[in-house]
Amino acid sequence: MKSDQPTILCSVEQTHVLRRLRPVAVALVAAIAASASVILILGALQNNNDSDVILDEPGEYQEPGIGTNAPIEGTPLEHAIVSELDGQEIDTASLRDAGRPMLINFWFSNCQPCKREMPALQAAFETYGDRVTFVGINTQDSAEVTEAFAQDLGVTYQLWRDPNGEMLVANGISIFPTTLFVSADGTITKQVSGELTTAAITDALMAMGIS
Repeated sequence: MKSDQPTILCSVEQTHVLRRLRPVAVALVAAIAASASVILILGALQNNNDSDVILDEPGEYQEPGIGTNAPIEGTPLEHAIVSELDGQEIDTASLRDAGRPMLINFWFSNCQPCKREMPALQAAFETYGDRVTFVGINTQDSAEVTEAFAQDLGVTYQLWRDPNGEMLVANGISIFPTTLFVSADGTITKQVSGELTTAAITDALMAMGIS
């Protein structure tokens, strides 16, 4: 049985594949590694289990990042100017002005958890789309890549682009996927960082009084 809990997260930084180092660089890395080993041993003695590296796919790593979102449940959704796939700018405040509950999903195409949860989001949209506004906000891809990706996965809810990260910064989003459930008055009722299932989406919407 698949868990409704968030799984792997993607940091805002792009992942990089480890590459072969030049011989001179190897010596430098070895020296750094020796120093790092001492630090790690001291950290272990202090029972410090924190890690700045989040693994996603074998052979890849993510550079250190914040790794958490700002806690914004119970606060108003902050708005910004984003763009539709045809390039037309749009103020996200129009979502609040429409007076409907909202589901806002932050994603990008190279984020595997983002991709995996999209069928669940689409299924929820097909069930609740007449009562809830669904929007996917892409933060890194071009309009062409976003549109092709959506067509490949059969996504039909609204997709907007936030190439300057204004919506991200305004709402303290730093990891992906992140989904915000927002009431009709613009209050964030639930914030989920990680991959969602259809059941988890349904539960969150029902908690907002949507059946």
